[in-house]
Amino acid sequence: MKRPTQKTVHSSKLILLILIQLVTGAFGTSDDITNIWFFGCRWFGGITNMLSCNCAPEAEEMYIQRNSIPAYDVSNIEISNCSKVRFGPKSVYDLNNLRQITLNNIQSLVFEANSLEWVGYKDSIDNQERFQVNTPSLKVFVKNSLNVNIGSHSMVGRISEINFENVLIEKIDAFAFSNLVQMENLIFTNVQLKNVNSQAFKRFGTEFMILDGVKADYLPSRTFLNVTVYRDFIIRNCQFNTLHSGTFRINHPTNFAITNSQINDLQGQAFLVSTTGNVIIRNNFFNNVQDYAFKGITNEISRVNTIHFDSNTFGSLNRRSLDLQPQFEARVSNLNLNQTCDCDSIVEKLQTDFYDEIRCLYQEEYITVKNFKSQNCSVLAGYYTIMIVVCVAISVISIVAISFYVYYVLVYKRQKYGCEKGGKAPLSLIVPDGRTYKETELHVIVEKADLLTTDL
Repeated sequence: MKRPTQKTVHSSKLILLILIQLVTGAFGTSDDITNIWFFGCRWFGGITNMLSCNCAPEAEEMYIQRNSIPAYDVSNIEISNCSKVRFGPKSVYDLNNLRQITLNNIQSLVFEANSLEWVGYKDSIDNQERFQVNTPSLKVFVKNSLNVNIGSHSMVGRISEINFENVLIEKIDAFAFSNLVQMENLIFTNVQLKNVNSQAFKRFGTEFMILDGVKADYLPSRTFLNVTVYRDFIIRNCQFNTLHSGTFRINHPTNFAITNSQINDLQGQAFLVSTTGNVIIRNNFFNNVQDYAFKGITNEISRVNTIHFDSNTFGSLNRRSLDLQPQFEARVSNLNLNQTCDCDSIVEKLQTDFYDEIRCLYQEEYITVKNFKSQNCSVLAGYYTIMIVVCVAISVISIVAISFYVYYVLVYKRQKYGCEKGGKAPLSLIVPDGRTYKETELHVIVEKADLLTTDL
């Protein structure tokens, strides 16, 4: 019997190893996601060592754990068109060369606690680290994805950019975005937030924070807590149903702007923002604005800055709704109030400082509160109806009195005493009763008196 050679044994072991890898990859039991065929992962070399995965329709949940990506020199990870992707705890922590993660068109995306914690080659973190181009950091892009769940401390460490675009976020846990350093951009574009816990964004700094086209039914108090924005804090094209007191606790932005947005219920001091520059609030719709809604905006520096209220529409306002801190100079123009002008319920509830620019509805047109007040809410204007009634009554009484007098003089007296043809009334004589004065003789002599003709 011929004994197998060493070469034959080696070949058999190699074939067996390949079969084991194929079997384990087919059933998805391997921790290495790059070996599972339906994830469609490929490696690209060159300047960037990139891993690109494009899931097949048969793909099951892609669960990325700490050892799921074996190449520690990978710099870019792209995952597209997967039904389910889950990042486990510290799934990218050991990938020191990693610079960017892009997730596109994911139907269900879950970030577990500490899943995207990344510090690079420096284990220690200084919470005061600001963005520097020469310091290695991670960028995270999530695009066109649904059912995104973000657990506590999911985004931690040296992450320079977090960018969500066209995303439906089901839930953000407390401290989901916390202790971030080297941050340059936190950008949410066309993002719908369904359930956001208090302190979801806590204790980190970023150069820019932009909420563009964000929709949320309810944002609780302290959603953004102790977040420092060094340059621009922008809210634009957003729709919020309710912003509770202290929803935004933001420090130090040079520019703060709210533009082209709609807020149904804006509670008192919803924006606790301490700025170092001017504030722009332009072309927004605020349905219900409670007292001191904007008074939480403060000025960090000694010089007076400006708050621009321009072309905003309000559903209702109270007297203290537009109260501002004295460090700001208010420049107000074209503020429309969607309520009918009324002296009691509107004019008296608004600040006189803004009468020139706040316009209410009067006869289906907008008119400034100042003009409406001067025309309709003066002391005389308040008794305008009563004065008209009194004048009409006096006029009627006067006409009746004159008519009665004329009737009495021209009709009644003539009918009672009569008149001769010449217009002279006949001589009337009252004769006593004959029974009382039986022997009285009455002699009536009528004399005609003419002018004297005697020459004097």
